[in-house]
Amino acid sequence: MVRYAVGLYQYSNTVLIWLDYTEFMEDVKTSRGRRARQAAATRQRIIEAAGRLFAEQGYAATTVNAVAVEADVAVETVYARFKNKQNLLEAFLDESIVGDAEPVPLLDRPAVQAVRAAGDQREQLKLLARIMRGVLERNASVHAVLRSAIAADSELDQLASVDDARRKATHRAFVEMIADRGPLRDGLSIGDATDTMSSLANPDTYAYLTQRRGWTPARVERWLVDSLALLLLPPL
Repeated sequence: MVRYAVGLYQYSNTVLIWLDYTEFMEDVKTSRGRRARQAAATRQRIIEAAGRLFAEQGYAATTVNAVAVEADVAVETVYARFKNKQNLLEAFLDESIVGDAEPVPLLDRPAVQAVRAAGDQREQLKLLARIMRGVLERNASVHAVLRSAIAADSELDQLASVDDARRKATHRAFVEMIADRGPLRDGLSIGDATDTMSSLANPDTYAYLTQRRGWTPARVERWLVDSLALLLLPPL
């Protein structure tokens, strides 16, 4: 009877320790999750503050101190997360492409998956034009900042080159999706089709049409559909 009581006592203590440990680990996970969300929210607030100031004051006139004040964080926090102003501009550009802070590349987004699933090339072009319009609308302001910033800081030309290479890779993936559904225009290579798409769905082209010629984003989208069909696909 004594052995049974001792065994029961030891078992009870083991269960209690296990329950305490489980509750402790749940608290740790909750605390880590909360800190991660807070860190992500702070990062997002800094990027948005930098984007506003870049657009309103220009890249050269915007200081890291000003970004910290605008974001309501310590300047050390900005430096700890981004190191310098160029990285702030790069983060602003990156988010403008996909439209949010989620770590999901554009090519893995549902809208692009719908392009892959579409069975008709012209339907694919309509879906792609909508996607490209969205990207061009979202990053019109950051590209305006980037164009003016390069004049003040020649090192930013490297960022523009990286962005151009990323755009070309994305457009090549788009062209390959179209080519998977049927032939391109006679004699047109994947590379030339990519260059054509990148020339049309280009931030500089978008800026010229919307700012100089007064086109609406919707008109740009329709023009992209018609022009890409004419230049990339065989005639009907």
